[in-house]
Amino acid sequence: MDAHTKVGCRAVTHMRQLISIILALTILARVVEADTPAIAAQIAAIPLGARIELRTKTKEKLRGSKGAASDTGFTLVNPPAADRQIAFDDVASVKLYKSHTTRNVLIIVGIGVVATIGIIAAVILRCGPLGCNSKL
Repeated sequence: MDAHTKVGCRAVTHMRQLISIILALTILARVVEADTPAIAAQIAAIPLGARIELRTKTKEKLRGSKGAASDTGFTLVNPPAADRQIAFDDVASVKLYKSHTTRNVLIIVGIGVVATIGIIAAVILRCGPLGCNSKL
């Protein structure tokens, strides 16, 4: 290869790299722009009063119930604290919040029932059906 061919190949390589970078930035800009409408649609699909958990773009995690929504944001209803207006632009992600309280209570009740049955079975096996102090 002569010097002119090498320079031409380098120019083509640089041009391809430049076009690749421009295309990548264009795609990235479109993805970032699409975030807010997607979040707004996602929040609009959640029923009023549903428990939600959201993360803001400042990495803050908030929980509460979905309140009234407008074109630019919605109200996060949080009984222990004050209700808060949240702009769609500030939300990074949102999901329904599921409390595990019912599950935990059922586990504790199940353990109690099994323990009670175990104690009763042990007493019956050791002492017989009428008890340890029965005189027959």
